[in-house]
Amino acid sequence: MKNKKQDFISVLFIILTSIFVSIPLFKFNIQYDDGIQHIARLIETEREIRNGNFIVYIMQNLCNGFGYSWNLFYSPLTSYFPLVFRVFGVSFESCLRLFMFCLSILSGFAMYFFMKKFLKNKNIADNKKVLICIIASCFYILAPYRLNDMYIRVAVPELASFVFIPIVFNGLYSIINLKEKKLTLAFGAAGLILTHTLLAFYTVMFCAIFIIVNIKQIKKNEFITLLVNGIITLLLTAFYWVPLLQSKLMANYEVFNQEHMVRENVLIDAKVKPQELLFMENGRMAYFLGIPVIIGLILTIKMIFEKTIEDKKNYFFFLISGLFSVLLTLKFIPFEKFPSIFKMMQFSFRLLEFSSFFLSVIASINLVLSFKKFNLFFTTIVVFLMADLVIPIVKNIDFKDGNIDESKLISGISVTEKTGRVHAGCASFEYLPSKAFENRKYIETRQDVPIAINNDDIEIINFEKNRLNLTFEAKGTGAVELPYIYYIGYNAKIDGKKVDTTESKNGFVQINIDNEDYKKIEVSYTGTLSMKISAIVSILSLLFILIYLKIK
Repeated sequence: MKNKKQDFISVLFIILTSIFVSIPLFKFNIQYDDGIQHIARLIETEREIRNGNFIVYIMQNLCNGFGYSWNLFYSPLTSYFPLVFRVFGVSFESCLRLFMFCLSILSGFAMYFFMKKFLKNKNIADNKKVLICIIASCFYILAPYRLNDMYIRVAVPELASFVFIPIVFNGLYSIINLKEKKLTLAFGAAGLILTHTLLAFYTVMFCAIFIIVNIKQIKKNEFITLLVNGIITLLLTAFYWVPLLQSKLMANYEVFNQEHMVRENVLIDAKVKPQELLFMENGRMAYFLGIPVIIGLILTIKMIFEKTIEDKKNYFFFLISGLFSVLLTLKFIPFEKFPSIFKMMQFSFRLLEFSSFFLSVIASINLVLSFKKFNLFFTTIVVFLMADLVIPIVKNIDFKDGNIDESKLISGISVTEKTGRVHAGCASFEYLPSKAFENRKYIETRQDVPIAINNDDIEIINFEKNRLNLTFEAKGTGAVELPYIYYIGYNAKIDGKKVDTTESKNGFVQINIDNEDYKKIEVSYTGTLSMKISAIVSILSLLFILIYLKIK
């Protein structure tokens, strides 16, 4: 096959496979499970952008108008990019559906370009390389766990992270094994951090093992390139991780409370039964690997026996990493007894994202190289077979109408005494200060006004609040609790003079006053100095890199 024909066929396979897996996308209940949270997050992100807050940290409309922060603690990329489709006048739900469709295509291309890089110097015929790349890409798009994220969990950030894992390993392999001085690793790592922090943390572990496996090939130049990519990753994502660390140091938030985030009973219930690696049970999630992938893995025996494996250390890194990722999800593995640092993942089944990547690499190589006459016809059969075998996932997809329409989300759903553990727009309230979380009843009943704390002598008049800005006049001595939940970045002034903000016993923003006469108090959310500096650093770093790449 000529190069242009090869490219056309490869693109066609990736796009058609993406369209196939997206057929239920415009029919299923996208508000199910995590979906409603992401729709509410899009609504509030757009609302803040329209009000001039282009880096959105606090979503004022949430939590009864007291403000709730997703983006201080939760990777922000997926709260921005789906909104691109709003220029076409579509609903927020449609934005999310279109974004998820694009993620399928992008995941396929990310895998395709990784495989091209991985096979670059291998002693394999060009037509075979193309077939391997096509099959690996389609296996990745059709990975049952990826579809599980797409339809059953509606875990959009995790779904987006599928795009960046192949890019990370593309960059890593290019630097270490091909001696290329490129920034692919930095962009992949930055994208992963900005889509799913937890999975980025585990990806670092796999990357560290990959580096150890290839340590003999890493010379001074490769080490410097790796270091440069690491520094650039930190610079590009500084606007996210700097405020995150500062928030952790300034107060206790539930997201850092292991008892809240890691529930042992859920961890145990979510583990995979061995038989679920072969088929999907009713009412359960998609854990199975797919028969073509399993056959491809079994062919490893043939590859070893016939001594057709090239680059054994990396081949076996992918094979062992993939199988180990599957093993750790199984029922008989006491994942709930692992050290806390590993349980941060919350659900061991998340490791199936890594097995989807690693095993797609191995299965595609084995299938094509184990049969001398393997051609485009057989490639088509394998992809069709894999596509046919993931259809049973449909039976566990919710196609019922959602019980909360988008208009209610736009107006904002109040936190009331009927609010349970999970609330539309606030998830399980994990991004509240711990004090506020423990006093949720207070949030339900609190008036949207400044309140004098334990001091009836403080007089408050002329109160006005406009989203993240408020003014009032007060006189007296003592503490005043403001109608904002405590997050870093609130700025308060008394007659133009800046005063410190602290956290009240209820987890709200508090200031102290000592005024004999009425003084004008102004409060606004401006962000901290470090937040502003980190945002400037990220923007300038991106611009500098893009200019550098253009010039180069």
